[in-house]
Amino acid sequence: MGRNREARGRQLARVLRGAWRARPDAGGFDGAGLPEVLPLLQRSGSAGLAWWRARSAGAPPPVLAPLHDAFAIHALAAAMRAPQVAAAFALLRDHGVDALLGKGWAVARLYPRAGLRPYGDIDLYVPRTDEAAARSALDASGVALPVDLHVGFAELDDRASAELFARAAVKRLGDAEVRVFGPEDHLRLLALHMLRHGAWRPVWLCDLALLVETLPPDFDWAYFTSGDALRTDAAVCAIRLAHELLGADLEGVPGSLRERVLPGWLVPAVLRQWGDGEFEPHGTRVPMRTELRRPRGLPHALRVRWPNAVEATIGQRAPFNDLPRLPFQLGECLFRTLRFARSAPPLA
Repeated sequence: MGRNREARGRQLARVLRGAWRARPDAGGFDGAGLPEVLPLLQRSGSAGLAWWRARSAGAPPPVLAPLHDAFAIHALAAAMRAPQVAAAFALLRDHGVDALLGKGWAVARLYPRAGLRPYGDIDLYVPRTDEAAARSALDASGVALPVDLHVGFAELDDRASAELFARAAVKRLGDAEVRVFGPEDHLRLLALHMLRHGAWRPVWLCDLALLVETLPPDFDWAYFTSGDALRTDAAVCAIRLAHELLGADLEGVPGSLRERVLPGWLVPAVLRQWGDGEFEPHGTRVPMRTELRRPRGLPHALRVRWPNAVEATIGQRAPFNDLPRLPFQLGECLFRTLRFARSAPPLA
């Protein structure tokens, strides 16, 4: 079963190899394996990129059709979402709140075509001192905007917020101005966010490949690698993963980082995750409180919540080395169980 998942994950990786580029290389593309991984591409938001690569490889219309349908839906959603990004920034600015945009539009704008990289929530980051003002501003409009408000800077909280804002870049979005993380901070944020969520979406690794291949000439690698040493090494491993699995060109990456040897468990763990057709990501699962009321469903509920090796490594602040991951996975399970027990009200 594990080998089947890994094989499906590897096929998915072959489909997406170089798919973020303006002219993807058709070499090594195998359209015959597409039907098997089509559901995985669709549920992970990678079907638009698969269409882009398959189109460049001259795949026949029957192969392209379902992929193009997904791309068209993503493009329509992007056209609807962009004005909402601008509106959210305008609301915050009118209330004197500065925010930084990460993920989502901030990375989707870099792809060759709108719709290749779908996104849902608008991920806005504000300092903790601005939480009340930011929530009040977003509520004041009376319009429900799909904002995921991050209070504090999550994976970047080993940097001073003043530094994050000083290095931020202002980008045009229609007639509006949007402040996004600087390239060093954004690359680090995307890498660590991907790993924290177990690298389950291949499009996240495409994001890293795209950013690494389009670095600005003045990209500051010394700043990128500053801060918490464990996080830095994890981010470097994520960049190496983009090369190992998707063929990202690391020419602009310093040699000391390019030569980081990945632990033997990492690539297979990510491939198995990509090939897992039964995986239910966080946010789509039936709440555990509900599962406890129907014991028959508990085995499935526990299976989908079992942290993969990547999640457990990040959750337990473990190094990316060749030690077995099972102890960290068990530790992460225990941590989550205790957290659930502390936070959950008693069963009725």
